[in-house]
Amino acid sequence: MNFLSVNLRGVRDQRKIDWIRGLKTSHGAQFLAIQETKLGGMSQFLVGKFWGRSRFESASVDVVGRSGGLISMWDPYVFECTEVIKGQRFVVVQGNLKHTGEVLNIANIYAYNDPIERRALWEELVILKQSLQGMWVFGGDFNDVREPGERFNSEFVALNAAFFNWFIETADLMEFQMGGRKYTYHLDNGVHKSKLDRYLVCRDFYNKWSGASVVTLSNMVSDHCPILMSVVPQDFGLIPTRIFNSWLVMPGIMEFVKQSLESFSFHGAADLGLAVKLKWIKFKLKERVKSVKAEKELVYNEKMAMLENLELQAEERTLSSSELENRAECKKFIMEMDRVKVMDMKQRSRVKWAVDGDENTAFFHNILNANQSSSRINGLMTNGIWVTDPPLIKDSIYSFFAQKFLEPASTRPGLKCPFLKQISAADGEMLAAPF
Repeated sequence: MNFLSVNLRGVRDQRKIDWIRGLKTSHGAQFLAIQETKLGGMSQFLVGKFWGRSRFESASVDVVGRSGGLISMWDPYVFECTEVIKGQRFVVVQGNLKHTGEVLNIANIYAYNDPIERRALWEELVILKQSLQGMWVFGGDFNDVREPGERFNSEFVALNAAFFNWFIETADLMEFQMGGRKYTYHLDNGVHKSKLDRYLVCRDFYNKWSGASVVTLSNMVSDHCPILMSVVPQDFGLIPTRIFNSWLVMPGIMEFVKQSLESFSFHGAADLGLAVKLKWIKFKLKERVKSVKAEKELVYNEKMAMLENLELQAEERTLSSSELENRAECKKFIMEMDRVKVMDMKQRSRVKWAVDGDENTAFFHNILNANQSSSRINGLMTNGIWVTDPPLIKDSIYSFFAQKFLEPASTRPGLKCPFLKQISAADGEMLAAPF
């Protein structure tokens, strides 16, 4: 599901209507939140201009005075609304996701300009969140920042930020890393900038869609940038080859890999050949590890039985020097095998915790998702354009490192060291050959 939010500062302009409809269509938004409509008693016909010809449902809050007004629109084939809760500066739509049946509350926020009224709004939203079941998404114009770095050439009020952070912490909300632009609000002269628009989600939502992306889009006809949150997973292709660390400590395993690679042959593109080679060597490694473990398991059982027998004999008499050596050898072998087994168990447990969780899920699972979300590359700025398509991201990264590894010098200086050992000319050319 894709969420699109924007503060329009009035919706009477046809250019703004066409712009929003184009953004909704091009980015496949299923939920559209508009703040500061400055209208009251809006008809379904007028609201429908933002959405297009497809079916939609909506909820709105009329303007009070000269500022305010909210519209929330959604696709009923994706989200089924069960209840709408309205306030002067918010509208909450509660419903079920059609494909999963999960309960989701989506709040469209346009906070007050006055800090005293904003603090009252934060308290009201905290009480509302605690009273309703299901996951939560808060999106819109919060008219506040969390820290000084979210303002540029404008005054930062620490007390206002403290109350805003109190609201986020008390409501147990999380925020995805935002890409595209650093600031979402730009004054008409372009001097004053702030990050006033954002998405805040509950912990359950954050854990379920930890790979979600939030992107700031270009502000063509408004002083606020639209923000797009997408929970649709991006396919970056096959994951790298994974092996267990215990495989690398097996005696003779590297020699086995080298011998196996000598017998590998492939005719075709180099990148495809590398992928096939990695998959092939992993299959060979699995067969080798399986046979080695089976052999060692037999020896392990024999050593265990021998050690148990020696321990029983030690209770009746003093062991001889040869028996003590055998006892020490059995213990050493058993300890080494147990260490390797623990290595595999630790590596498996990390995968299990990430998928199923454990008794410490509330802490470790959140840490894992937070690290994944902050490390994930949801997009890159390429030639002044924010790129989110996985193939284009890969091309940008490849081009960046290709430039770093370019060799500007066409010739290399020669070294004359007649008394040092040297490799052959053919080996030297191979070392200097392009990868």
